Amino acid sequence: MLISGMQLRHSLTPRFFAGVFNKRKPTKKDLDHYDIVVIGCNLGGVLSRQLDKVSHGKYKIMVVLDQNINQITPIRQIYEQQKTAKTDFLLNAKLSLNMYTAHSDQVGCSTILPEENAIVLRNGRRIGYNQLVVAMGQQVNYDAIKGFEEAWQDFDSPVFTNLDHPSWRSSNHKYTRWHYNFNHGEAYFCIPQFPFSGEVESYNFLLSQRIWEWQTANGRQSPIKKFTIIQPNERFVQYNDAGDSFFKEELKRRNINVEYGLKLVEVNKQYNTATFEDVKTGNRQTRNFNHLYAVAPTKAHEPLVKAGLTTSKGLLDVNIKTLQHNKQKNIFGLGDVNDLPTTNCFWAGFHQLHVVRNNIERNIAGKSLNAEYDGYSKVPIILGQNTLTFLCHKYNNENAWHNLYFSNGGFLAALRYYNWCKNFKKAFIDIYLEKNWGPPYYKLKKSFKLPEGEKDDHGFLSKLLPGKKDSHH
Repeated sequence: MLISGMQLRHSLTPRFFAGVFNKRKPTKKDLDHYDIVVIGCNLGGVLSRQLDKVSHGKYKIMVVLDQNINQITPIRQIYEQQKTAKTDFLLNAKLSLNMYTAHSDQVGCSTILPEENAIVLRNGRRIGYNQLVVAMGQQVNYDAIKGFEEAWQDFDSPVFTNLDHPSWRSSNHKYTRWHYNFNHGEAYFCIPQFPFSGEVESYNFLLSQRIWEWQTANGRQSPIKKFTIIQPNERFVQYNDAGDSFFKEELKRRNINVEYGLKLVEVNKQYNTATFEDVKTGNRQTRNFNHLYAVAPTKAHEPLVKAGLTTSKGLLDVNIKTLQHNKQKNIFGLGDVNDLPTTNCFWAGFHQLHVVRNNIERNIAGKSLNAEYDGYSKVPIILGQNTLTFLCHKYNNENAWHNLYFSNGGFLAALRYYNWCKNFKKAFIDIYLEKNWGPPYYKLKKSFKLPEGEKDDHGFLSKLLPGKKDSHH
């Protein structure tokens, strides 16, 4: 496992030193029952840390994780540009856990028993819960593309995707070759059918076009080439018209070819051929390629499907505002695993954190759920080698005020890009370590507007001055 000195320093200290300088002990890992069980250790780990902090250690929390590395997908594109280090992109998953939270030692969940308020780990261990948070993300499914993983894993094969292969050593930098090793011929960028993880976030084709344009102008790339996007969906952005129109107009303006209604189903590493299937007729065609990039397709998590917790899309069936499961009232969803009408990404999940935390606490107390997620999503779009804009929107196709600002490039787009490259690689580590949870960084609300007629029985002011309500953040 590759970790930086900063990651090592923070990952070694939590449970090792818990109880040395205070009386509180870590939650035991071997309990049969916990107040809250969280499945997933990316945003799920951050949620556990926030729950513990706000409740002052009131709950026994278990985080179930099945891997020791989190790939920080929002910075994937600058990582592919070599503008950030591998140790910034691949983070120790346990960084997000504090010293008091129990975890499953990388043993994942195999079964969810919602009627029994229990889960079963892959080693057969059964764990009971009062409240369950599903933060599993979407499950990558490279098996949907025959021969893909073999080609992706091979350093010399011109086949790429938006993740690092788990077998790669720290010295393997194949991920940079998509942008910088294309010389001539046919290049394909393949998008999977909705839903998938990485919508917009993994769209690096505008950046590729600018790099290859520069290389052609400077004699480093043959002008005899063609760049095609394989798009099985009718839209590039499911839930925002402005974003979808932006991509379609920009691709047309840059003369990038788009073929709709096709999906990638097979890659032959030996002959550099790709097979595409018509999503309506099922007809297939095989083509030669010189360069190929495929965004990872996904599939439903089997434990969720077997437990009857998913929608027809294979995603978690939750109330889009409270993020509580529509059938099982002590189950909540967080992040990409939720079936929500917004663009799934890291920042969408980040803005769900305080909603889930608040509603879990109120659910435990038998109160109504007063926190609501408005669908806010913010995804970086890299326009070129040094320019950036953001897709920012909410539910009901509502554009946020800064949606697609400076999308035509220029100085301010370059300033945004500089800030993203310089500051945000550290920002994600700080999020895991709760160093930037309050102003002037990100405001994670501790309380929400109470339902009419309900009095606030929490907080210092309400105890000191009876009848006076706490101010809400």
